[in-house]
Amino acid sequence: MAGRSPVPGPSAPKLEIDRQFPSEFTDSVASMRWDATTEKVLVNEAFHGLLGPSKRGTEINLSELMTPQDIARLLEKLDPKRPPMAHDHGTFLCRLIGSDEQILWLETTVCESSAKEGISCRYATFKDVTDRLTKELFFENFADSLPGIVFSYTVYPDSSHYFSYISIKTKEFFGIENREFLANPDLAFDIIEPEDLPFVRESLAESKRTMTHWKAEYRTTVKGKTRWFEGTAIPKLQPNGSVTWNGITIAIDDRKNLELELKEVASKDYLTGVFNRRYLSEFLRDQSERFDRYQERSSVILIDIDNFKAINDEHGHDFGDLVLRQFSDLVSKNVRKVDTFGRMGGEEFLIILPNTGVQSALEVGKKILRKTRSKLQTIDGIDVALTFSAGISEFSAVQSSANKVLKHADQLLYEAKSEGRNGIKTDG
Repeated sequence: MAGRSPVPGPSAPKLEIDRQFPSEFTDSVASMRWDATTEKVLVNEAFHGLLGPSKRGTEINLSELMTPQDIARLLEKLDPKRPPMAHDHGTFLCRLIGSDEQILWLETTVCESSAKEGISCRYATFKDVTDRLTKELFFENFADSLPGIVFSYTVYPDSSHYFSYISIKTKEFFGIENREFLANPDLAFDIIEPEDLPFVRESLAESKRTMTHWKAEYRTTVKGKTRWFEGTAIPKLQPNGSVTWNGITIAIDDRKNLELELKEVASKDYLTGVFNRRYLSEFLRDQSERFDRYQERSSVILIDIDNFKAINDEHGHDFGDLVLRQFSDLVSKNVRKVDTFGRMGGEEFLIILPNTGVQSALEVGKKILRKTRSKLQTIDGIDVALTFSAGISEFSAVQSSANKVLKHADQLLYEAKSEGRNGIKTDG
């Protein structure tokens, strides 16, 4: 076999069939015993069966069947001169050159047999696991070629958990070797963004409870780098009550970035860059729900630029668009970070102020009106003396819906217009 270095002749034990194997080793189990006196390796018929017809019944040196490393390891464990084995049992893999020079992988177990003439003997039993390992190797190679992290994750009834398998893509995705996750399964949760972690845990719990497909999108942060991932897996209930998820985790940064871009486009006014009517309406409904649930007070300021039609008619639509953009910039710089500002359409704008009563909202409105009067007297060299009218309304037991609050603000805005513009009307 190419690449094999044979063991020199005198130290290479020969194989010989032993017809006197102990009763605990049947001919259905390939077994071996080393006779240190004769330097022969005694095997049973089942072991010869692994060699194939071409080598069966012939006298063969063990060196013709195994690598020097495997022979040394095997004979060391079989050596009767070694002290009692105690905890030195266990299983290991060795290779055997079988029929047609095919490499067989053998799961090898060394154990003590009953004492014979006062001497206890050691035997090795062999199980051909070539097919299993070939499939495992194929699976690993296949898993490593996939554009994601393949995993098998198990949770026991006592909530202990572990990864029985996780592919090497963890290094590429997280900069962390897969063996670290195998040694410490908590690491897979430690790197998830705290804001997303409850959802991931709850979705796994729901998948376990209902035995349905698990799927979750979440962010991880490792060494200051945040990325988006999607995990998907199928749960399987094990006989011992544990649940195993077999699945894959893929990176979805590009998709999430595109989603965020599309969401940004969908929520922004194309002309001014502030939020559009659709987004404002959704946000206002959220505030309505918060009021219903927590009685959390919020106010709105509905704004309409005074005499905007006249500005458009006199100076043209391009100049009118410039006025809208500059007004939007001014308001954006003068609302609080917690406030949401956008354009409802035309020259009408809306500010939503969470956790804010009418009087506090009025102070915000007055500040913006003063800034508008002072900063937007002229635009692009043209005297416009820009002002606006506004109505301020607050969520209350009487008007808890978004539509009612907005409708009342519109009525107050109309009153401000009727009273000469350039002013703000409130509930109070």
